[in-house]
Amino acid sequence: MSSPALPDDRPAPEDVEVVAPATVVDLTSGTAQITPVLVDGEARYAVDLPDQPLDDDDVASLAVALQAAQAGPAVLVDVEDYLEAAAPPEDAAETPR
Repeated sequence: MSSPALPDDRPAPEDVEVVAPATVVDLTSGTAQITPVLVDGEARYAVDLPDQPLDDDDVASLAVALQAAQAGPAVLVDVEDYLEAAAPPEDAAETPR
């Protein structure tokens, strides 16, 4: 069985240069990877998706991860964990003025 031909706008694998490690995104349908690559000197992203269909939350998570990857080096954090860590201690609110 032969593999299907690549679309005209998709580069052949030998024309792609990986320029940074992949960003791994854990989705409910599996793991996706976003890899920064150079194609003919132009920065692009190769996105490897899981075999299972993506639900709406997966699409939103993937969009956020791709936007973060395009913005440059970044760290994605759990917002609730960050807010708990950044909140002042509970007893600080009880100090008299």
